[in-house]
Order: sequence, then structure tokens, then C-alpha cells
Amino acid sequence: MQKVIKRTVLAERQYARKVAKRKDNNQRAWAKSNREQVLFSRRDETTAIRSGRHFRREDYELGPLAPKRDVGEWTDKYGTINSQRTRGDLMEKEKVKKELEPFGGHFLNIVEGDRVVLLEGRDKGKIGKIRSVDKRRAECTVEGLNRVDVSVPSWMIQKEDPDQRPIRTIEKPVPIRNVRLVYPLTDETTGQTRDVIVKTLINSKIWHSREGGSQWHRIIPGLNIKVPWPKKEPTVYEDQPIDTLRLEVETKTFVPTLLTPPMPRSVIDELRNKFSVFRTRHEPEYIEAKMAEDKEKEEKKKMAALMRTPLKEVNRRERKLRKAKGKGKLTPEMLETIGRMIATKKKLVMDAAGVSQETAAPEPVAVAA
Repeated sequence: MQKVIKRTVLAERQYARKVAKRKDNNQRAWAKSNREQVLFSRRDETTAIRSGRHFRREDYELGPLAPKRDVGEWTDKYGTINSQRTRGDLMEKEKVKKELEPFGGHFLNIVEGDRVVLLEGRDKGKIGKIRSVDKRRAECTVEGLNRVDVSVPSWMIQKEDPDQRPIRTIEKPVPIRNVRLVYPLTDETTGQTRDVIVKTLINSKIWHSREGGSQWHRIIPGLNIKVPWPKKEPTVYEDQPIDTLRLEVETKTFVPTLLTPPMPRSVIDELRNKFSVFRTRHEPEYIEAKMAEDKEKEEKKKMAALMRTPLKEVNRRERKLRKAKGKGKLTPEMLETIGRMIATKKKLVMDAAGVSQETAAPEPVAVAA
């Protein structure tokens, strides 16, 4: 059974390594694709700027003789931009966190349906409603504001499309840092209600519901006014021909009892292959068979340890002889020989090092008074 458990553990580790490698490859591929899109957008933007400067200079120098720009291929598309430039660049997590931190960070306090005012751009000072929020780019799309003309390639225009023009006018997303929430406040003295630009919003204590998701309130600091969230229109579900009938859903096809378990044991075989290396739950019969195999292997090991071989017999006889002799003792002659050998070697070492041997100090002589 230990072999089966080891095999399962090794398979899980191998799969974890594969998943980590696949995740790393996907991250690298995403980064490469993102770099290519950013490079294309930068090149297209640089080309448009240089062309605009050249055309402006040419129009200034030639005056009435300047050529027309909106001819030929650019008859309808003159003044438009590429669709790749309508959105910002994808940001890294740290950069996104830094951009969204003043607006609540992960728990964003500016959402779809809020009325906001633009702080920069040609529509600066205008108020609109947020259509969508893109957290990965720290951008939001405002209805009716920051509109640009985008050129649409011919291969993207379908025959059944009612609009066959090569250009489209869309709202270009703006950075979230360039918008501020607009909320109507009532003056207590005059009783007049007017729109106020909220410079800063803070979040209340965040709590998590059992159904999933997080909830919090957004508050105007200093006034302690809770800004309500925009109302969402209820989702309308339409019946489709492939929908399951309610009568079929409410029909009871299985009634569990106390005599039998809710699910048969064979259901695990349907969910996972019976002989899969990732399987961690096995049938009792399979476990008993594996345990019996392990026990048989242990018995064989014990039998091999008890088996008497010629090599074991020789080792056994040698041990008996050494035990019969007992521990050896050093005789005075042996000790004298060892001392002479040590003195000889010591003298050789001292002579090689050029050190003279120390002689014993003379005994003091007593002098009579």
C-alpha cells in the first residue's frame, strides 16, 4: 500500500510542476503579446504625430496650393485613429494597485452607473455616466464623452451589418484618475440641491456575505455622508426553446433512504479512472489486497535475514574465534618497543624541522653555609 501512496504523491508533485511551468509559459506569452501591442500602438501614434507635423508645415508653406488630404484611401477615414489606440495598456498588478489606491483599490468606489466629471481632455468639465470600468487598465468609459472616430478595416465589416461605413464613433476610455464622482447635495441653509464634485471618497468597514462577494459603503469624509450605489436594472430572462421545463425540474427521480447510502460506491469510478495514479480513495478490497502484499514482502525480508549462507557461516566462525581469544594485553616488551619507535620518529621530525631537542635542566646543588 505504501508503494501506491508513494506513486500518488509523486504523480501529484509532477502534475504541480507541469501546472507551474504552464502558468509561467502563459505569463511569458501574455507579456510578449502585450509588449507587441504596446509597441504597435506607440509606433502608430508616433507616425501619426510626425505626419501631422509634416502636413501642418506643408500647409503653412504652400498655402492655397497645399494638397488635399482626404482623397483616395483616406476619403472617409481621414482624421480617424486605429482601433488599437482606443484602449490603454495592460498594467502589472503593482501598477494597477498604485493607480486604484486613491479610489478604494481592490474595493473600488467608482462603479458603472455613477455620474462623473472629466478633469482633462477636450470634454473637460462635462458630466456623464460611466458605462464600464476596466480595472486591468485603470480606465473607465463615460457615455457621450471623449468620443473619437475609429477606422474599421473592410474585412471586419459584415455584409448583413446595416452600417457599412469604414469609420465608427465610439467613446474612448479615460483614466480613472482623471474623473471625479458627481453627487447631488442639499444646502441646509437654502434648501437648494445642486451637483457637487466629490474629491475624495473612503470606504466603510468591509464585510463578506455567505453567498459570496463583499459589501461596503462609500462615505464622503468630513461630512460623513453615505453615497448610495447606483441602482441596477433587474436582469430580464427570456424563455428559450432549449430551456428545461419546470415540471421536469421539480419531478423527484431519486429518494434517499436510511438503509442505503445516498451515493453508490461505484460513483467514484465514474468521476475518476479506477486505475488513475491520482486516485487517493480506494475500495476496501483493494486496500486489503495491497496490505496483504506488503505483509508478504515483510515476511520474505525476515526469512532472508534468517537464512544461513556460506558467507554468514564464515563470519560467524570468525566472531567465535575472536571472542574465544578475548581482548589482547600489552606486555612490557611491547610497551618498550612502542616507546623506542615514538622517540625515533620524534627525533627525525625535529631534525627535519631544524629544532634542537630540549635537555633536562641540571639539578640544583646545595651549598653549605
